[in-house]
Amino acid sequence: MTLPAGEPRRSQNLAIWEGMLAILFINWSTGVVMTGYALWLGAPPVALAILGALPMVGQMAAPLALFFRGSRKRLSATLSALGRGFFVLTLLLPLLPEPWRIPGLLVIAALSQLIVAPVNVLWTSWMADLVPEKQRGRYFGLRNGILGLVGTLGNLVAGSLIDALGKPWGFLLVLGIAVIAGVGATFVLRRQFEPPSASTSPRFAEFVQPLSDRRFRGFLGFVVLFLGAVSVGGPFVFPLFLEHARMTFTQVGLWTVIAATCGLVLSPLWGRLADRIGHWQVLLLSSSVAALVLPPLWLLGGPGQLQTIWAAAAFDAVAWGGIGTALTNVALQSASPEKRNLYLAWYWMAFAVGGILGSLLGGLLGSLHAQMKLFPSPYHLPILVSMLLRVMAVYYLGWRIRRDRKRAVVAGGL
Repeated sequence: MTLPAGEPRRSQNLAIWEGMLAILFINWSTGVVMTGYALWLGAPPVALAILGALPMVGQMAAPLALFFRGSRKRLSATLSALGRGFFVLTLLLPLLPEPWRIPGLLVIAALSQLIVAPVNVLWTSWMADLVPEKQRGRYFGLRNGILGLVGTLGNLVAGSLIDALGKPWGFLLVLGIAVIAGVGATFVLRRQFEPPSASTSPRFAEFVQPLSDRRFRGFLGFVVLFLGAVSVGGPFVFPLFLEHARMTFTQVGLWTVIAATCGLVLSPLWGRLADRIGHWQVLLLSSSVAALVLPPLWLLGGPGQLQTIWAAAAFDAVAWGGIGTALTNVALQSASPEKRNLYLAWYWMAFAVGGILGSLLGGLLGSLHAQMKLFPSPYHLPILVSMLLRVMAVYYLGWRIRRDRKRAVVAGGL
């Protein structure tokens, strides 16, 4: 196929600009801003756990992408605009009676995530056709680093606006801007070039075929275990900062800026390293940091003792700068181009299953604080259990990698 002049470089650059707008919506609608808004609306720990897991849970709708017909670009832009635009209804929640506010927030957030979920399969498949395999680690590492910095600078601005305007007006302004930025990103998305797709809609026998791939099946097991572990404690990290450590929204915004600035440097380095040693090894190294370093640093912080929390900002970049790029690229490398959408759908379903199981456990653990009061806050126990489960997931991944390496050596010897 002959590419138009300037492609695929022009579309790769546009994908970065599109992501810079989209990340503002993603961060503000799922991160510390949404957590603070939910707390203001009166969310208990179990609601925070559900809210934090919804981006993962929504991925149960990702396989619908396999049955869509037509342009991946058109479908991605349309679904993104609908899902992000629907989120504007969260601005009306303060007008509802108090008992309806949190259920309303969860319903709106869930439907928004479900509408957008198939885009992850469509967009990732589309970008895999635009970025040659040997360049993916470097490109996505750079893109993730830039998006991380933009998103967290946005968090700092959002935190300052919320502190300056007060509640709920600061929340409403920031979330309104988020919707505008998210919908605006779809107009940039429409300007990108779309190569023809080799994927076709699968029959049932083809749909379950990826499960016969032993190595990919092991990868799915790690995704369920690790992202499930993240979902147990992840939704409680910002509440821990805000309510236990008594950080302001501006301080939390600064924390994310530190993480993003470090990520801007480290994400491209992870990508370059992945191009040399492989995404499996990068996934093992970076997930080890997320398991062994981050949770203790969060838990050691407290009112007037923020040193370890500030240190966690840098290690957050070390961990997720590698994980974010490696997870997607392992999924992409597992399939031929014509099967890519199918493998991606299974990846996002494993993502969802982990999120559902982890959020259920996290919500249960968070609600136990009222009865037990063994820890300084409702957030300590879920984060502690999350750490233990992360370590188990990393051990499982290391075992899988060692076993696959031994089998490859034996096969080579034969």
